[in-house]
Amino acid sequence: MQRIKRIFTSGVEDVKAKIASHLELSRQSLEVLLQLLSARATAKSDVDEAMRKITALEREGDEIIRGLVDEVTQGAVVPTVTNLVLILLDNVDNVLDLIYFAVKEIRRGFHLWQKESVYAIVANEVREIFNLIKSMLEYFQKMLSAGKVEEVKHYARIVSSLEEEIDEIKEDVLDKIYGLELTAVEFNHLVTLVFTADRIADNIQDAAYHLVTVVSSA
Repeated sequence: MQRIKRIFTSGVEDVKAKIASHLELSRQSLEVLLQLLSARATAKSDVDEAMRKITALEREGDEIIRGLVDEVTQGAVVPTVTNLVLILLDNVDNVLDLIYFAVKEIRRGFHLWQKESVYAIVANEVREIFNLIKSMLEYFQKMLSAGKVEEVKHYARIVSSLEEEIDEIKEDVLDKIYGLELTAVEFNHLVTLVFTADRIADNIQDAAYHLVTVVSSA
């Protein structure tokens, strides 16, 4: 029985290591996104180059997830947590997919940033949310490398606290957006960025919650 448990535990550790590799791709993509948010006078060629970088990272991430799903469904982890690990992988995959989606939205709408009121939201609240998401990712990475379950739970609580902070900013910035005189396109662009960021944060929080359950069961 102990031998079987060691086999499944090593399987969980292997899954965690590969999730960490995927998170590094998300971190790199997020850095590209934050650079775009910090530059109002971004040229279209720079946005296109950013899109190419993130497209390549997103494809690499898809390959990692496909391989992990195959490993998990073939018995890499204890059967009682197989479905939970698959949900965790979906959350992790969603993070990178949504960063990719956010950059696509920036490519469509960055010309709208020439309007002062639009860029003020982008440069302040939207960028603040994505910086907090960066912190969430960093703490989630610490969860993956933590040696003890209590450490994992500690970092998970920090992730949850950051997500709550993002929720507060989201509500405030939506009130602000609704109070501005914007065209329908400008309004949709800002709201899309805010809600996409919120979904990224939600997926990181969900992934953290599922990881706690998985390591507690290992």
